[in-house]
Amino acid sequence: MSSFLLPSSRLRTTSARVNPRFCRGFSSASPSSGLARTSYIYPPQPLTYISPRPTPPPLANPSLNYTIALEAELQSLPILNSHRSQADASEWYETRPFKNVPEDWKMKHLTAGTLRGPGKLALAPLVRVRKDESESWIIAHVGRKLCGHEGIVHGGLLATLLDESMGRTAINNLPDKIGFTANLSINYRAPTTADQFIVMKTKVADIQGRKVWVDGSVQDINGVVLADAKTMWVQPKYSQLMDAKTFNQALGEREQQPQSEPWATSSSS
Repeated sequence: MSSFLLPSSRLRTTSARVNPRFCRGFSSASPSSGLARTSYIYPPQPLTYISPRPTPPPLANPSLNYTIALEAELQSLPILNSHRSQADASEWYETRPFKNVPEDWKMKHLTAGTLRGPGKLALAPLVRVRKDESESWIIAHVGRKLCGHEGIVHGGLLATLLDESMGRTAINNLPDKIGFTANLSINYRAPTTADQFIVMKTKVADIQGRKVWVDGSVQDINGVVLADAKTMWVQPKYSQLMDAKTFNQALGEREQQPQSEPWATSSSS
């Protein structure tokens, strides 16, 4: 009998016999929101290609409770709070991309509009940037609707996030603060599981006039490298004719940090 005709009880039995050495899973729940997260095992079993597991039902209150719970989780991440309290914290500033751009502009943007929402990119990334614009940390949450294989974030989505993260660093080092990707090279080092926070780190490698080279990586919150990349961005010759203001607002501009915030210092700008 074909495997896709096996009863569900047989499917569960087959899955339970997977060698744990080749599996990795996760599960968690947010007490404040009551949202339980589905556990995933990878690599996906061949059986799931033939008889995929059903998609989870929609969240009860996707636009508010889920986002509030994720934001609270983000702000409590040890990796973020450690970075905010490091010795050179005054040399960094913090921003949130797409915060000050019109809603109709966001809706035309891939990551700010099309891919925004519960189960996808539920939160605007939190960006910490060295004030000389030489490097940055971007923390984002990748949801369960961004997968290529079951429970594993699509590699093309990671390429998009790396492109935008490294592009932000490149653009802020171009003369007219606007540019485009000329080359992007990515190595995928480990599967990126869905429903987790990831950290994209970028650093300027070289600057030559209208060209900027940037190195970047995607890591989990424990520092495991999931992908690394190199990119070259170029400022077009017609850059002065483009709307650099809105473009840079979308990237997230440097703002005065309120003194009440734990990471704000007297030298913040």
